[in-house]
Amino acid sequence: MTKSEMELDEQSRCIQEALQGLVSRAPEGWSELRYAYRSTVGFSNSDLEFTMRDGSKEAGTAPVAVFDALDDLRHAMHELEKGTWFTALITADSSLRYRANFDYDSEPHFVPQINAASYLDDMRHFPRTEENTPDWLKRRLAEAQNEAP
Repeated sequence: MTKSEMELDEQSRCIQEALQGLVSRAPEGWSELRYAYRSTVGFSNSDLEFTMRDGSKEAGTAPVAVFDALDDLRHAMHELEKGTWFTALITADSSLRYRANFDYDSEPHFVPQINAASYLDDMRHFPRTEENTPDWLKRRLAEAQNEAP
């Protein structure tokens, strides 16, 4: 097995663990789930919503195991010059067909908004080259450096 195949196996394992945790919180009669996870090294938050068979929506709360699996996934998906993703979106139906999307470049929508130093800490753990650092992140990193004592 090549290193790349091992990395894909690890990524798949993390996604499956997260999906199992999300489904464990599904209410009776659900047809779809949508889970948005936003993370830096020091902070994460998420939103979980279930669509019921009748079309209504129900909010849910992900178990800690989901956060752990997705933190592991951020590490597994780190690319040397590209960094890693800030936002993951997982959708699945009740037959467990899922889709996962990872956003490396858009500013995550944390509620409440996190301080700029969190991005600086994340950059130390998951470095990016200048060309792989989006403008919003450059601004937040500069803000963090200006705030430093």
